[in-house]
Amino acid sequence: MDSQEEQTKRRMTRRTKKGLVFLCIVTVSIILAACYTIFIKPAQNVQQWEYNEQIVQQGTLKNCVTESGTVEFGITTQVYDLDVSTDNESDDEDEEENENYLKVEKVYVSVGQRVQEGDKVYQFTKDSIDSVHKALTYEKTEAQIALATAQTEYEIGVLEAELSRDETLLDTSLAQTSYDTTIARLSNDMAAKSLEIQQLLKDIYKLQYELTEEEYLEEKSDILDAYEEALEGVEDASEDYVTNRVDAAQAFQSAKASYEQFFSQFDESNQQIQDKIDEVYEIEAEIVYNQQLLEKELLTAEQGLKTSTVNGEIANVKYQSSLNSYENALSRAQRELEEAAEKLEAFEQFVGDGTICVAGSGIVTEIGYKAGDYLTNTNTLIAYAKAEEMTISVDVSQEDVVTMKVGDAVELNFSAYEGENYHGVIQSITTTATSRNSATISYPVVVSIQGDTSRLYSGMTADVTFVTEEVEQVNYVLRKAVVAENGKNQLYIKSGEEYVLIPITTGFNNGEYIEVVEGVKAGDRYYIRTLVHKGGADEE
Repeated sequence: MDSQEEQTKRRMTRRTKKGLVFLCIVTVSIILAACYTIFIKPAQNVQQWEYNEQIVQQGTLKNCVTESGTVEFGITTQVYDLDVSTDNESDDEDEEENENYLKVEKVYVSVGQRVQEGDKVYQFTKDSIDSVHKALTYEKTEAQIALATAQTEYEIGVLEAELSRDETLLDTSLAQTSYDTTIARLSNDMAAKSLEIQQLLKDIYKLQYELTEEEYLEEKSDILDAYEEALEGVEDASEDYVTNRVDAAQAFQSAKASYEQFFSQFDESNQQIQDKIDEVYEIEAEIVYNQQLLEKELLTAEQGLKTSTVNGEIANVKYQSSLNSYENALSRAQRELEEAAEKLEAFEQFVGDGTICVAGSGIVTEIGYKAGDYLTNTNTLIAYAKAEEMTISVDVSQEDVVTMKVGDAVELNFSAYEGENYHGVIQSITTTATSRNSATISYPVVVSIQGDTSRLYSGMTADVTFVTEEVEQVNYVLRKAVVAENGKNQLYIKSGEEYVLIPITTGFNNGEYIEVVEGVKAGDRYYIRTLVHKGGADEE
């Protein structure tokens, strides 16, 4: 028991001694470090200037903006949209449902596979090709027969329509002729009656004029006087003297005969005048009647002419309608033949030798059919990402996007291929902001990747560097070499064994380099002054 206590005391004594030794060592170290810091280090820290020689360069300076984005594929799709349906497809339930459609026999590619233009994609069965080709050929033949029939019907129909129209137009022409004849006949009758009246009036005037002539009146007066004298001579003749009575009677008879003859002619002339007047009245009555008859016949003829004219117009309309109907039927038959021929030609071009090939190069993203499938409707044959249609979309701030335009060149650096440079071109700039509610507003910019893209895959990350400002053929130096004092820019050059500052005029500054407009030229030497300390160095 005592020995255990002694052992314990000895162990505690050893631990105490070790602690004291460690404490002494730490204390000595601190004292030594303090001595080095206070006394030794200041003595060793000697300052001096160093001048690093540089050459004035000439070339292009750029301001750039770099944004990150990922590769996106531009998908190209080959679509099966061939119409191989026909009007001759049978509804017989016992027949094969898909006998008039192409059937896939073999598929040569798979999703993710890289293909080249012309690589095989599908092979169709020969039976299905023959079946579809036969159906389309039959449809074209039927369309040819239908067109020939429509052509014949068109020619016959046009002739019949023309004949019917010409007959109606002939009736219309005859109605016009009848109308014109009626008018002419009635007009001639009226003119003849008018001429007849005019002649009668002339005769009446002549008779009346003859009865009122001076010679006629004198003759009348002489005959009356002679008659009256002869009558008085008869009355005055002495009864005793027979001879006197005979002479007086003879003179009276002679005078009486002349008197009666004259007045007989007078009465006859008056009767002629009256007869002619009556005849004028009769003719005038006939004229009135003929005028009424003329109006009636004119109305009848005019109505017939109108009816014939309307029939003629209707005939023209019917002819044009019939012509349009036959032309439409012919056009429809021609169109159906053209469609059938186009379907057959399109099928032959599509099928070829029974193998379908890819139209471009890229990575397969979709296969629309598998072996045994029928091409019964519109669907994707194959979709692939074309190498030349790979893009990267990045968001660019509003301050930088205003300096960009479609077609500008950009530089691309992919994290998967460090040190390798790719190039691109700005394809589009969206004018709608993507972060309207945030403090920084940006706009999507799509870049088209140029050159060989065979090693690139969708989703790869890349840094896109845009040139926002650029100056060409300028002299430039490192920006850190320029010393700014009292609002002036200066540059160190060597004059003999001395380094001196000379004034320079600066221009474009991209942060790393600065353009020198005046003061130095390309190839001149300039220096960067650096304050160097032993144990460390700080730039001025």
